[in-house]
Amino acid sequence: MTQKNSFTRKHFFIDRKFQGRYMLTFLIPMLIMLLFMIFTLYFASLTIINTTTRILRSDLESRISLGLQDQSNPTTEKYEQILGGVTDYVKKFSNNKDVKKNLMSSLLWVFGAGILLVIVQIVMLTIFFSHKVAGPVYRLECICKNIIDGKYTDIVRLRQGDELQNLAALFNEALRLTRERMLLLRDSDGAEERLKNSENIQI
Repeated sequence: MTQKNSFTRKHFFIDRKFQGRYMLTFLIPMLIMLLFMIFTLYFASLTIINTTTRILRSDLESRISLGLQDQSNPTTEKYEQILGGVTDYVKKFSNNKDVKKNLMSSLLWVFGAGILLVIVQIVMLTIFFSHKVAGPVYRLECICKNIIDGKYTDIVRLRQGDELQNLAALFNEALRLTRERMLLLRDSDGAEERLKNSENIQI
C-alpha cells in the first residue's frame, strides 16, 4: 500500500517583502480605524453622560428653587422635605425606562455609525489593494489561454504600482526564449540541425 504524498506548507513567509508590505498596508489603516472608533466612542459616551447630568442638574435646581421660592427662612423640616423629593426624583430618573431606552438608542446609533464606517473603509481598502493583484493575475491568465491556442507573441504589461512585477518579467523572459527556440526548430534545414537545436529542450 503506497502512502499518498501531501504537500504541507512549512514556511508562511515566502516573499517577505511582498507579504510584509501587504501586512503593513492593512495593519496601519486598521489601527487608525481602531483609534478612531475608540475616540468616537469615548467622546460619544462623554457627551451622553454630560447631557444626562445637565438635564438632571437642571431639573433638580428647578425643583429646589420651586420648593424654596416662598420661603424666606426655610425650616429644617422643609429642607428634609425637599431632600426627600430630590432623592425620590433621582430614584425615579435612574429607574426610568424611557431614559435608559434613549441612552441605549444613542449609544447604538454611535456604535452603528462607527461600525458602518469601518466596514465601508475595509471594503474600499480591500477593493483597492486586491485590484493590484487581481489585475496582473487576470492578464497572466489571458496570456496563458493565448499560449494554449498557440499564440506566443504576447507580452505581459503591468501598470506602475501593480504587484507580481517579478513574475511578469519572468513570464516575458520565458515567452521570449520559447519563441526563439521554436523559431530555431522551425527554420532548421534538416533532421541533424533540428536535433542539434533541440538538445537543450527537455520534454
